[in-house]
Amino acid sequence: MESEKSEQTNPALLNLLKADSLGKISAVFLGIIYLCGFLTLNSHLYKYGVVELGIASTEYLVAGAVFVLYLSVYGIFAGRSIVLSKHWLGQHIDHLKERNAPAISPLIAFVHMFVELAFFHCLSAALFSTFAFGQIESFGFYAVLSLVFIVSYGLDTSNWDVRHPFAHLIIDGILKLIAVFSFFYLSSGSNIYIVFAAFFGYSMYINLVLDSFERYKVTKDRIIFNFCYTAIFILLAAVTFGSSVYGKVSKKIGGGKPLEMTIGLNKNSLDDHPIKFASPIAGKVVYSTQDNVYIQIEKDTLIIPRSSISWMSFHENDSDGFVDLLKEMKADRRESTDQNEPNNPIQPTPKSGAADG
Repeated sequence: MESEKSEQTNPALLNLLKADSLGKISAVFLGIIYLCGFLTLNSHLYKYGVVELGIASTEYLVAGAVFVLYLSVYGIFAGRSIVLSKHWLGQHIDHLKERNAPAISPLIAFVHMFVELAFFHCLSAALFSTFAFGQIESFGFYAVLSLVFIVSYGLDTSNWDVRHPFAHLIIDGILKLIAVFSFFYLSSGSNIYIVFAAFFGYSMYINLVLDSFERYKVTKDRIIFNFCYTAIFILLAAVTFGSSVYGKVSKKIGGGKPLEMTIGLNKNSLDDHPIKFASPIAGKVVYSTQDNVYIQIEKDTLIIPRSSISWMSFHENDSDGFVDLLKEMKADRRESTDQNEPNNPIQPTPKSGAADG
């Protein structure tokens, strides 16, 4: 009887343990996001001489969520490609051998793997820059990518890769190489290149970890050490992200891009300040709390108590991406048209009295 009762209660206990484990995992995950957000936000604010050490702050969760989004975009294409690259290479070589491809085909497949890795890293960097910095950053790359996709889709639907794997590998590699070239040549701004370099560094570390497991015996100690190294690497990545990328991410998705603002001050509110500022003050608001507003004026960061502020005016400086690009192109075309139009001189109208005379 006791054994039957224990068998009946076991499923309930298992469900309770599963729920308890899920709660613990969620708590650990939120703790990691909070810690990464703390490092991200403070490494960003440190450039302006500001340190936020509040224990309970939702700003940490927001900054941590942006960092997780950043890593997720990396994992969608670049991270997945670095993990599966050797598997894909083996599939290509096996398929080429089945079709009696030329002897040089393994070398072509090896070169194709590196081109494909570069392509997916460019794709991840361009995807993040689309909603983080504005689509203008990667507009040229997406234009070329759309053409590459059309050609590749046509080859795949016609089973070209199955019938002619060697030729398909060469064509696919050339198309992706063109896309990689367009990424570096046509992309505007330096932000997208910073993201690409960071993603490339993450892939190098992942490759080192995977290589250590393949070359050496997998032991408990090796797993623990790699886990510790990875935890430290993620924390360092959060610091690097905060100091180099987070301050350029739009506020629309929770980034730390400074806001252009004009602040009106109460009368005699900054009379004791060693540097004289004329009210209103115009600058970039890098951070704000319930008590203070931190505004950058040239190279100085001014801390203004909220009690000293009478009014604030926001100047939107975020780019709307492709729409703004079209507006700029239209304005440039209108200017060039106006400059190319000949100046038609106005002919004077003869006086009626002179004509009669």
